[in-house]
Amino acid sequence: MKKNLYRGVFAKSFSCICMAVIFFLPAAACADTFVHNETGETYHGYATGKDDAGISEVITVEKGIINVNLSLFDITPDSRGRNNIVGLLTVPSGIAFGLETNAFEESLKNTAAKGPLFIIVEIDSPGGRIDLAMKLCSAIAKTTNCQTYAYINGGSNGGAYSAAAAVALSCNKIYMAPSTVIGAATMIMINSRGMPMDLERALGKEVAEKLNSGWRSYLASLAQNNDRPAALARAMVDKDIEVIEIKDNGKRVFIETVNKAEDQEVVKTWSQKDSLLTLSVKEAIDCGMADKMYNSRQDLLLDHNAVSVEIFEDEAIEEARKLCARIEKSMKKINASLDLGLKQLQATRSRGQAMKAMKSLMTDARFVLGLRRKFGEDVPIDEEKIQDFLNTVQAEYDALKAAGRR
Repeated sequence: MKKNLYRGVFAKSFSCICMAVIFFLPAAACADTFVHNETGETYHGYATGKDDAGISEVITVEKGIINVNLSLFDITPDSRGRNNIVGLLTVPSGIAFGLETNAFEESLKNTAAKGPLFIIVEIDSPGGRIDLAMKLCSAIAKTTNCQTYAYINGGSNGGAYSAAAAVALSCNKIYMAPSTVIGAATMIMINSRGMPMDLERALGKEVAEKLNSGWRSYLASLAQNNDRPAALARAMVDKDIEVIEIKDNGKRVFIETVNKAEDQEVVKTWSQKDSLLTLSVKEAIDCGMADKMYNSRQDLLLDHNAVSVEIFEDEAIEEARKLCARIEKSMKKINASLDLGLKQLQATRSRGQAMKAMKSLMTDARFVLGLRRKFGEDVPIDEEKIQDFLNTVQAEYDALKAAGRR
């Protein structure tokens, strides 16, 4: 029974991804200096992110709060008029819980509305669920009222892999700590035992290629949106893609080998077939996938004239993580309780003992179902199987109870 109770937290149906990736990301812009296209009237400040029917709220040095149509203004990033704070958000080590993702989205919106100089998104993650990562990316891409800086800060994971690489690519700038990497963003599935499965083997060649194609295009869009080589982003997803660097009118250009013209000279091969592209700090900076290396967050702040700022961390993310930890702990406890209940039921020799064991099992099953209905997919169970189990035990319990009345 136990084997059927749980699904890995990453085990998702990816059928929605191909539909989800077919859209264009908004162009990033940090609203700081506003110059009216016709009148030349100029304001310094920041947009709060509050919008109503195309009219946006902007807090300015000159007039305080004003409401304007941002499409009528030329907008240039500028620290003048912003507050002396820097926002700090962290990406989960494993992108696995909707509660954390929702908290990240809300925290990002709230932090940007405070008018910080910029927001640092710290990453040290092996990746996780694609659907949740896409929500993180979308939230970052929509944060057009403040610059976002990814800082791949090193740690137990050593970089931004897979879905976490996508999150980094969605930021305006990517900074990396020494010895970190970015890449290896292939799509996989996790089975009910928590083991990785090849997508083609799990879903079939045709479906797997559709999903991979959508994910490749999505990462390429993230890269292009921030002037990074799209071909290299695709090579992070597909081991069959070989990317080379050529010179075109004196400019460095990254293309797939299949697109090379006969008269184009290869400067360097960046990604070879049969291996997913993973870039070291030096490589990422050299090819334009990352912007600079910093030994620490403090060095990053110093280089951006922000060493004396207040670091603002919204508490929502930390609270969500604590709640997710409690859910995990509860699930482990319930799993152990169910195991014990089943063993007790199998060992019972009397009707009374059997009914007592069944009652305990039903209580545990109802508790699990309650958690699932409250927290959704953050409670990794097969709801249908748990309900079937509850119904079966209830029927046996009712039968024993009825037999006792005879």
